[in-house]
Amino acid sequence: MFYVEACGSPYEIGYQTGEATRFAIASAVDMLAKQFRHWDDAQFQRARERHMAYTEKRCPELVEEVAGIADGAGMPFELMYLTSFYASMRAGHEECSNLIFTDTPDGPVLGKTNDLPVHEGKHAGIRLVRPKNGLAVLSANWPGTVWRGTGINEAGVALGGSSCSAEVPVPEQFMNPHTIGGYVLDRAESVEDAISLMGELDAPAWGANHAICDRTGAAAIVEKAGTYQGVRRPEGSRIWCTNHSVSSELTAYRRDDPDAMAESTARYDAIDRLSRDKPLSAQLAREVVAYNGRPGALCRYGDDDPRECETEFACLMFPAQGQIEFCFSHADRDPWYRVSLAEGGEPTRI
Repeated sequence: MFYVEACGSPYEIGYQTGEATRFAIASAVDMLAKQFRHWDDAQFQRARERHMAYTEKRCPELVEEVAGIADGAGMPFELMYLTSFYASMRAGHEECSNLIFTDTPDGPVLGKTNDLPVHEGKHAGIRLVRPKNGLAVLSANWPGTVWRGTGINEAGVALGGSSCSAEVPVPEQFMNPHTIGGYVLDRAESVEDAISLMGELDAPAWGANHAICDRTGAAAIVEKAGTYQGVRRPEGSRIWCTNHSVSSELTAYRRDDPDAMAESTARYDAIDRLSRDKPLSAQLAREVVAYNGRPGALCRYGDDDPRECETEFACLMFPAQGQIEFCFSHADRDPWYRVSLAEGGEPTRI
């Protein structure tokens, strides 16, 4: 785990981040981008034009941030660029879970687990960004990247996500999947803003489920794949998602993978079972993300997980208070820490 605060222009934010996380970056690069180590400039430029042009057009500031990370960490720009944007070239294997309680004594709560294949390791940290222009964002971040897809912004919007393994027609161009959440958090001031912003984007064909709530208690799951988008609203005061599509717009495009579907459905059903007919609270959300039983463990250990996935971190986001509580890595065992967007400062152990 690491914690970084950065402010200023996109380049300055990148430089401060790269300098503060330069040792962690070396480890993350080995996992994210070592397959590109033999590329020459022509290969890099072809990949950049083919796979990242749409993202650069939408978010030119991200390229400036990558340049800052590279300079701050003393790493080649091309390698840092590919570390952030490689995922445009292949589907991810994240198997995360998200739940939203819209009405608790602490206001709305968004709970999330971040679950990865065991061999990918655990690299994530927390970054608080205060840009010269735009909304401050407190989010999870992988070292060496511009990713901020799990977090809250100063307008009181919280966002988490899960891959959804869809198979829709491949769009001609699409947004890098790890930048969609950050694109929304940088701009949205409500759930409706977030839904509208996602509607403007084309996403990778394999898609993702985005869990969104705001300080008012509004909430939605946006299922986004290619040019297709489905929006689910809470029934009562709960809504949740794992790694399969549920909306009418995306259900027909579920990937034919019975094992993945069974495991995702088990977690989806576990969230319902563990929170149904109970008083909704932050404590209940902690208990749900810490569940390690069968069927449907949300807190996952790779040595006995049916998909060989491991929980990297769990978090609870409180958009009304502008706070996130993080646990690295297993919520049933490891300590929790609290970070405030308004106050900043080192995370406080709970």
